Amino acid sequence: MNAEIYNYVDANLTKMIGTLSELVAIPSVKGKAVPGKPYGEECAKVLDKMLGIASSFGFRTENHKNRVGTIDFYPDGEPSLGILCHLDVVPAGDGWKTPPFSMFMSGGKLYGRGTMDDKGPAVCVLYAMKAIKDCGIKLSKNVRFIVGTDEENGSSDLAWYKKQAKLPPNVFTPDGSYPVINIEKGMIRGEISAKCAVGGTKSVISATGGTVINAVPESASATVVGFSDIELTLAAKNAGIGQLVTFKKDGDKTVITVKGKSAHASTPAEGINAVTGLCSMLGRLYGDDESTVMFRSLSALFPFGETDGKSLKIAASDEKSGALTEVLSILSYSKGTLTGKFDIRFPLCRSVERVKTGLEKAFAAKNMELSDFSGVEPHETSADSEFVKTLSKVYEDVTGARSGCIAIGGGTYVHDIEGGVAFGAEFPGEDCKIHSAGEFISAERMKQNAKIFAEAIIRLCK
Repeated sequence: MNAEIYNYVDANLTKMIGTLSELVAIPSVKGKAVPGKPYGEECAKVLDKMLGIASSFGFRTENHKNRVGTIDFYPDGEPSLGILCHLDVVPAGDGWKTPPFSMFMSGGKLYGRGTMDDKGPAVCVLYAMKAIKDCGIKLSKNVRFIVGTDEENGSSDLAWYKKQAKLPPNVFTPDGSYPVINIEKGMIRGEISAKCAVGGTKSVISATGGTVINAVPESASATVVGFSDIELTLAAKNAGIGQLVTFKKDGDKTVITVKGKSAHASTPAEGINAVTGLCSMLGRLYGDDESTVMFRSLSALFPFGETDGKSLKIAASDEKSGALTEVLSILSYSKGTLTGKFDIRFPLCRSVERVKTGLEKAFAAKNMELSDFSGVEPHETSADSEFVKTLSKVYEDVTGARSGCIAIGGGTYVHDIEGGVAFGAEFPGEDCKIHSAGEFISAERMKQNAKIFAEAIIRLCK
């Protein structure tokens, strides 16, 4: 380990924080495409800012059509190592106690949208490269720092760049957590739909729930007509949502509201699904048209409290990547037409086609249809590769903590890159509120990340 590098990083922490503040101040949420700026004005602006800073540090930079930027350690020579970060962010959302795009420091923590995902780690990579350069350490291989601007919306930036240029043979992204993420589950998203005859005097009039496909929905509501208070209360109790539901009477109609708990779709067991809770209750009502029957069928496929796909007959797990998870995340029902959107993460032992076949069979048995289907196969990089073993050893040496490889249900920026892994930047056991209000990175972790990245670059490229 290089003491000169460590001292340099410590001495330049204030500058690192200043650079991060400049990037956070640009609200780089994907916007409307304009000529020459496919992801909108702000994403182009943040890319230009980052490349300008890197150029001022003496690195060779290139803006690739305002989609991706590259920052090379040396002006010539094909890179042996690629480091991949993104500068786009998710919308701020509600619940912030400080302005999300004006970085605020308190108690050693830097608050703001993108501080951990992924502008903070990007700054750490840039200053790791600067530390190596300014300390006069010679590398025998080139390093290419690749910064994208569409990771949060499907990584079309990276897909485009891969068609224009060859990626380095080794690529890591600090778009995850430590130690090394070498396995990412496959992902399936789709829509379930059905129609039924309506018009009864005891019926479900409408239902809605969820806002995004990749999260456990925390709220759902429905309007029903013709049911007594006793019927509604008993149905809620039998559905297991008695403590989560409220009723509001409006003549012979009742508005039902269910409050659950949000969680990421890759870890649905950490949440309480308001949509499946509502469906379970509606399915326990007995009306005089087909609406309650349809919710009974939907609930049979996605029971409240179940997240492993057992009722869909697609449950699966393996030792390396864990169990399949599923979440019915969005619901819409009106005038006899129902649609629902779902998110499934599946292990290495399954394929997109096998899971799809199971879904089609399960849906057909309930007179429901599968549509708007998309799928991505699982990603795995061997834990025994020299690249992975080097990164693992770097983490262990710098932090003193035990290292190793982990599998996740979420996807990172390297999911579609053969041999790629996620390496940082969140530390085990920490929750930096990524995609939530109050997102942060600590100043201490910024220093530690920069040291880890510098050490990794030196060992892989010296």
